[in-house]
Amino acid sequence: MNIMHFDTLPSTSTFAKENASTLHLPALIVADFQTAGRGRQGKSFYSPKGTGLYFTLLFEADEKATLLTPAAAVAVCKAIGEMTSKKACIKWVNDIFLDGKKICGILTECFTSNGKKLFSTGIGINLTTEDFPQELTQAGSLNAECNKEELSKKISEYILEYAENPDNTAILSEYEKRLFVIGKEVTFNKNNLEFTATVKGINNQCNLIVTTPDGKEEILSSGEISIKI
Repeated sequence: MNIMHFDTLPSTSTFAKENASTLHLPALIVADFQTAGRGRQGKSFYSPKGTGLYFTLLFEADEKATLLTPAAAVAVCKAIGEMTSKKACIKWVNDIFLDGKKICGILTECFTSNGKKLFSTGIGINLTTEDFPQELTQAGSLNAECNKEELSKKISEYILEYAENPDNTAILSEYEKRLFVIGKEVTFNKNNLEFTATVKGINNQCNLIVTTPDGKEEILSSGEISIKI
């Protein structure tokens, strides 16, 4: 694995995309600080210096590896459990939670470089971050001592293991058992309207299966859910 470490980058994912044509793959790009960290749906990812782990894994994948984002979520949970004994869990689609707080975000992108189809998985983990912007009301931290390099490598190795020899059935099983929203009442938006439903589980595309109060089943393939309190 080609590992590169930077003190500061605008975004490890942006660096991966801009330099994909010249990098030896798989490449692991790590930064201590991101000035323009990117999250899903065009959102920014808060990446303060010294208190988090921010990295992007750039790689090729088997065409059967259709569940790279769920595989990355499972990889994060497994690696954290092995290195800290803490049991992180998943909020659909790809947020990692611990003790009711979001400690990690994942952004998987696909693009073409030199005629090759490449994937980049950007991961940001709050390790010891304490001071969050006011709007990040759900943010929390791992609050455990662990070696950053070892953690990023372990997560990356799990992702590459799936990417090279995908077993979607196994990943779905691993993902679902860590999905803490099953059985909970959630809200979601559809056609600019807000709906309430109970989470039933996931299907074989890792879409979320929910049941509305009138008994109707809905399949959510994208978007955000909020847990009703």
